[in-house]
Amino acid sequence: MNYSIRLFKVMGIPIELHITFILFLIIIIGLSVINKNIFWAILFILLFVSVVLHELGHSYVAKKYGVKIEKILLLPIGGVAMMDKIPREGELKIGLAGPIVSFIIGISLLIISQFFDINIGGYPLIYTVGLLNLMLGSFNLIPAFPMDGGRVLRAILSKKYGYLKSTKIAANIGKSLALAMLIFGLLSMNIILILVSLFVYFGAEQESRMVEVETIFKNIRAKDIMTPNPVCVDPNMSIEEFLNFMLKHKYFGYPVVENGKLIGCIGISNIHSKEGTVRDYMEKPVIVDENTDITDILKKMVYADRVFVVDENNKLKGIISKTDILRAMNILELKEELEH
Repeated sequence: MNYSIRLFKVMGIPIELHITFILFLIIIIGLSVINKNIFWAILFILLFVSVVLHELGHSYVAKKYGVKIEKILLLPIGGVAMMDKIPREGELKIGLAGPIVSFIIGISLLIISQFFDINIGGYPLIYTVGLLNLMLGSFNLIPAFPMDGGRVLRAILSKKYGYLKSTKIAANIGKSLALAMLIFGLLSMNIILILVSLFVYFGAEQESRMVEVETIFKNIRAKDIMTPNPVCVDPNMSIEEFLNFMLKHKYFGYPVVENGKLIGCIGISNIHSKEGTVRDYMEKPVIVDENTDITDILKKMVYADRVFVVDENNKLKGIISKTDILRAMNILELKEELEH
C-alpha cells in the first residue's frame, strides 16, 4: 500500500507528501482556525517548502555524481531525499549542499525582513521563516547521523580512520544526542522532541549497521552464499501432496520449476485451502543473478523472505534465505576477527 501522495516534480524528482504529513497539516490548520490566527498554518507550509528546497540542494549535487533520486518524501518531522547509495568521493559536497541552501534562504530572508515584512496576527512572517531556515541548516550540521553533519563528519574522518570506523563515530554521537533529546522530551512532555529523538536514534543505528554489513560483505556475490540445487516443487502438485512434501523436507518456502525454469515460489503462508494445485497459490519470485551484490540482495529482502538465483535463461541456480545471510555474516565476522 502506498502511504504517500505525489504533488509534482522538480528537476525530474517526484515530491511526495506522506499521509501523516497531511493529517498533521489538517491539525495545524484546525488549530489556526480555532485560535483565529492563520500565521502558524502559513508558517508550517513555508517551513516545508524550505525543507523541499533543502533536500533539492542535496539532490542537485547528488545528480552531478550520477546518483539516482527516487523521490523527496515530506514527513511531519522533516523531509528525506530517497536516493541510491551516495559515492564516498561526493559525500562531503552532497552533505553540505542542503544546509548551504538553508543558510542562503535564511540570510536572504533576514536581510529582506529588515526592509519589508508581512505581519500576520502580530508575528513577522518573513523574519520567522528566515530564522527557521538558519535553524534548519544549523540543526542538520550537527556532526551526528542521520543528520547531514554526520555525513560531513564521516567524509572528513574517513581520510584518517577509514569509512567503517568513521561511520560508527558519527552514529554513536547521533545515538547519544538522541538519548539526551528523549530524556529532555520525556521530562518536558514534548511529543515532537520524543519523535525526533526516536528518528535520530534509529536513523543512526540503521546507517551504522548498513555500512557494517556492506564492509563485511565487500566483494561477496550471490553465488558465494547461495544454497545450490535447492529442493523444487512441480506446479501441478496438489496442495495435499505439497503439504506432505513440506513435512518431509522441512523448509518454509520452495521454488516452483517447470521445464527446468523458475516460474514461481510457494510457502505455507500462501496456502488458504486444500483445493487446487501449487500453480494456483504460487507467487512471483524475487530473482537475482549469480553476480548480484549482497547489499542489493538485502534491499530486495526487505519485502521478501528469500531470493532465487537464476541464469540468463531463468534456470534456477540456487536460493538465498535470511538464514543464509545471517550464517554468512557470522562466518565472515569470525573470519575477520581471526585475521586480526
